[in-house]
Amino acid sequence: MGAWAGVRKELAAANVEFDEHCTSRSGEATEVTREALSNGVTRIVAVGGDGTLSEVVNGYFDGCGRAINNAASIGLMPSGTGSDFRRSLGLAGRRESVQALINSETRLLDAGWAEFQDHNGESAARTFINVASFGLGGDVSALVNRWRERLPRFINGSARFAAAAIAALGRYKNIAVSLKVDDREIKINSNLIVAANGRFAGGGMMLAPHAELDDGLFDVIVTDGATRWDVIKELPRIFRGRHLQNPKVGEMRARELSISSDEPMAIDLDGEMVGHTPARLKVLPGAVRFMG
Repeated sequence: MGAWAGVRKELAAANVEFDEHCTSRSGEATEVTREALSNGVTRIVAVGGDGTLSEVVNGYFDGCGRAINNAASIGLMPSGTGSDFRRSLGLAGRRESVQALINSETRLLDAGWAEFQDHNGESAARTFINVASFGLGGDVSALVNRWRERLPRFINGSARFAAAAIAALGRYKNIAVSLKVDDREIKINSNLIVAANGRFAGGGMMLAPHAELDDGLFDVIVTDGATRWDVIKELPRIFRGRHLQNPKVGEMRARELSISSDEPMAIDLDGEMVGHTPARLKVLPGAVRFMG
């Protein structure tokens, strides 16, 4: 909360009135957001990383993916391990983030709705705002979260995600996957699939360099037959979005995406490993009103 202490002073100096709530457990931000919106609050600011923002976005919707109050808006004061969504928003730093909160301007952004199998094999569903990834991406997120309290603070988000990717590659193997991309049915051998609303994930990796937050479409990035060595070679290029030049990497756009696989693939939503395939995703176009 160190960054928030300074922001608090700047907002007060700009005559912005606010209440604040510090969360202490997973899922609390979702509960607090839903309660606040139900009680008439119209501006909610997430202070934290992509996981905190994702919880707030989930609280913006009810359990069926409907906005509780689509006139209310969400803001972001980024901090945390990855903070990737702020890159797609164009928030270069604290100054831009604070100005976005002070201004009265808002814009409508897309969100995603995901149905999947949770860790207990039960059907589950939730919204996401940035990126859904399958296979290696889910394994990487699980490792990053497991290491959160073990690694020194000077090891930044990009280094943590890169280290986790290398570690997760130890058990990397392709499996048979069936995709339904809108009305197209595709069969591939893969362990890395991404459905992106934002361009960045994994501590600055530009997984979907052509993604737009408000075009009503997922950018779907798939690998087909990529080996462990292929992935290792592409890691430096992913940060610049150059991996799409690899013939084993494909790019599509879709409003809906269904995934089934011969073996369960881990699913990461906005940096949290939530469960496994099979899964169904759909875009919620213009569903979130965002500050800035």
